[in-house]
Amino acid sequence: MAAQRSRICSTHTPDGGIVMDVDSGRMFSLNSSASVMFQLLTNGLEEKSIVDELVRRFGIPVAVAKHDLDEFRSALNSHALINEVASPE
Repeated sequence: MAAQRSRICSTHTPDGGIVMDVDSGRMFSLNSSASVMFQLLTNGLEEKSIVDELVRRFGIPVAVAKHDLDEFRSALNSHALINEVASPE
């Protein structure tokens, strides 16, 4: 997954994160699981690896991890924060 805009900035802590679209000035607050997903997506991990990591870190079922990842990707896409083409930044 690559950032769609040229200037997407993010910062993360164990409690969550912030993603900012510098082009538009919009900021998005992420909870801890969304922060982890964003970092894993921007590092170019495949879906299976991300799901496995979510299951490991949060102790959730695979189906829940897949659903959450799909919902998160959809939200990122709707705010033009990602491209659907999978490629590392």
